[in-house]
Order: sequence, then structure tokens, then C-alpha cells
Amino acid sequence: MPPEIEDLGRAAYPAVLARMRELHAQVHAGAISGRILFVEHDPVYTAGRATKAGDFGPEIVPIERGGKITFHGHGQLVVYPIVRLPRHDLRDWLRRFEAFGVALCAAFGLAAEPSVDGTGVFVNGRKVASIGVAVKHWISLHGISINVAMDLTPFFAVRPCGLAPEIMSDLSTAAARAITLEEVKAAARAMVFVHLAPRNPV
Repeated sequence: MPPEIEDLGRAAYPAVLARMRELHAQVHAGAISGRILFVEHDPVYTAGRATKAGDFGPEIVPIERGGKITFHGHGQLVVYPIVRLPRHDLRDWLRRFEAFGVALCAAFGLAAEPSVDGTGVFVNGRKVASIGVAVKHWISLHGISINVAMDLTPFFAVRPCGLAPEIMSDLSTAAARAITLEEVKAAARAMVFVHLAPRNPV
């Protein structure tokens, strides 16, 4: 059975992190095949393993994913596939996230490009999606955040993913029209199993 999508709506980060880790344990134990979480986080900064010690602050949550500091907030769809990797190949897994992000942009008429290091998706040189994962026992944690219609101001308090904050954008800005979270959820539901569902794990 393919993993199910679980839409958490708008939720605080600590509860979602606990849910991810709980699902990871269930996949590892063989109790479920996996689960794909959709969520719009309450505002939070998180820091991955590449964050330097001096960059941490009291409002920043350290987590096990790769990458540096980023912001999650309202108007952003985050997709967390808690699944076994289709191949024992981390770079392949990151490419799948990139392909998912590029396809999602295309659904809204936007020509997107993946980053060179597997950490995001860009439209016209500006970042609209960020990727950060952790893999344990060849089961994925964390995932991709897609900026849909955001107040981008909080990105200016940090260097998101180590980049200048001015590089951040969202789908609505890129498309020059209002795009809703529900529209992006619908498109993501149609694409997530093409790119991120486990197929023939090895």
C-alpha cells in the first residue's frame, strides 16, 4: 500500500516534529509503509546540521535535517514524506524533491530550476522552495517547504539556507497573481506520489 497523505492544517512546529519522529519509528518497525505530511507551520526558525554555533539564537529550533537556518510560516506549504527511500542514494532522493518542486511550479505556469546543491528550487533566480532532509535507516525525515503567498520579512532576520534574504520569493510573486495554499495542496496531491512515494525500495 502506498503511504497516505495526512493534512495537519496549520500547526505548531514542535507537535509536527514529534509526529514526524513517531511516524519514522512506525515505518522502521514495519507497522506502516509511510506517511506524507502536509502542514502550514506557525512562524518558526529551524536550523539544520550545517548551522554554525554562532548563528543560533533563542528562537531557533535545532533539528537533524541538513542545511542551515530557514523560516517556516503562514502562507507556506511544507511537505514531509516519512517514507523509505526508493533507492539507497541520497542524491537521488534530493533530485526527486527538486523534480517535485519544479513540477509544482510548472503547474502554475512558472519555469523553475533546481539549485546546484539539492537544497531548493528557483524561479527567475529567486528561491521559492527550500529542501532539507534527514535520512535514518534509509527512511526520510523532513522535506520541502514551498513559499506560496508569504510575508517574506522574517527571512531578513537570518541568512536563509546561508543565502542573502533578498533571494527569497514565493509563487504568488513569481506568477504576479494570488495563488492560494489550497491550490498548491491540490497540485501537490496530484504530484507527490509521482516523485516522492517509495517505489521498489532497495
